[in-house]
Amino acid sequence: MRPRVLLDHVLVAVADLAEGARRFEDRYGLRALEGGRHPGIGTANMIVPLGSSYLELIAVVDPDEAARTPTRGRITQTLADGRTFATWAVRTDDLDALRGHLHEAGMQLPESTPGARRRPDGVVLRWRTQFLEPPGEPSVLPFVIEWSVPPGMHPAETPVQHPSGARGIRMVRLEDPDPTGASRRIQSLLGDDIRFAVEESASCGVLAVEVETPTGITVIR
Repeated sequence: MRPRVLLDHVLVAVADLAEGARRFEDRYGLRALEGGRHPGIGTANMIVPLGSSYLELIAVVDPDEAARTPTRGRITQTLADGRTFATWAVRTDDLDALRGHLHEAGMQLPESTPGARRRPDGVVLRWRTQFLEPPGEPSVLPFVIEWSVPPGMHPAETPVQHPSGARGIRMVRLEDPDPTGASRRIQSLLGDDIRFAVEESASCGVLAVEVETPTGITVIR
């Protein structure tokens, strides 16, 4: 039986974290909080908490360290293409069960990989990541994360007051040359609990994110 899968976060590639945070607050009324470094990966992040999911501003901060990982290529290519979003992530509480379901669906999966970062207050957040496609290639599919954090410590739950009053991600808008096929594949692999839509495009990946605010929907592109 497939475990429940929910939207976790969407990655925003930025060249500079402080500048990216200022831009998101000025343009969208969204406040980004300091996240931390990803040891051994060469990246760091800032978090825009939005209830049960979040936006992650991510930048390469150590090019030499990042050169050994596919993450750098994804971030730098996103910036070079003038795009906003590098990729997106969904979460499950039982990654092993989900891996079993995906294997039964015919997917050949790499091993999951552990990850961690230390917050500014010293709390260490840990997780496992499962890629569904090679991480260096454009894809409409998300990657999967299984968190191992104390209750209330998920990044989306961090207390924050956004100037816009934003309270959640309403939908992730994707693009793919075959939107119908992409939609069916995501639903068959991950279920019906993720709010997304796929538009036809020559490119594939995350096109936009819709954020709910008291005055309406803010669209981030």
